Amino acid sequence: MKCLIAVAFFAAIIPIHGQDKSPQSDSHKERTNQPKQAAPQAPVSPPTVNVINQQAPNEEKHRAKSNPDGYFSRLFAPENMPTIGLLCAGIVGIWVAIRTLRAIESQTRVLVEGQRPRIVANPHGDPSKTLADPHARRVELEVINKSSMPATNFRYESWIEVLPFPFEDFTVAADHFKSDAPWVLHPDTPQVINIPIRGGITPENFIEVKRLRKHVCVRLRVEYADPFITNRRCYADFGFHVLPKGLGFLEKYNGVGYEDKKT
Repeated sequence: MKCLIAVAFFAAIIPIHGQDKSPQSDSHKERTNQPKQAAPQAPVSPPTVNVINQQAPNEEKHRAKSNPDGYFSRLFAPENMPTIGLLCAGIVGIWVAIRTLRAIESQTRVLVEGQRPRIVANPHGDPSKTLADPHARRVELEVINKSSMPATNFRYESWIEVLPFPFEDFTVAADHFKSDAPWVLHPDTPQVINIPIRGGITPENFIEVKRLRKHVCVRLRVEYADPFITNRRCYADFGFHVLPKGLGFLEKYNGVGYEDKKT
């Protein structure tokens, strides 16, 4: 009997329970059968543009106005003063060195010029007496080297002629002589150069010479090697005319110089 009652009780409950759960199962089936909707996506915000106001030029301009001498103030800042001092000292040192070198160069030039041979020509004896010698009418000149160095490769040329004044130049009739053999003229060692009139003087010209209407004109040109510069020939030119006592100068032929020979 109890078994029948229990069976009847479960038979009454199961249908009700099934009816209650069927709508949910159907709705579940419907949900499962419906297509899955895409998950909503977050809205994409448009790109943000940041606008930057460049105020650097204005700031630089403001700084330039507030501090116009900024570069020079930094240049002459205390920490740069030792460097500036060294720079000024260097400039002064260079200036002093240049002036010293110029002074040394000038002194060296003076020293070199002082050591170069310097040839001086003076009359030897009384020219009027040597001209009066009927056997050898001549003029004698004494050349001296007034320096501490010898004049090497020494040569000379001479001209002598009776000419009226004012003197213009020697003519082709002048007695010209040129030495061929070189020799050395040592310092402070006088050498006498004899310049004869090999053709003699006619009696008429000799009378004119005594009356000073004509003059015996003499030219002496000496050449020698430069001791400091190769291929350079130095020269000295002397021009005289005979006076009753001594010699007068011919302005045209008095000077010194040099000539550079081509190698």
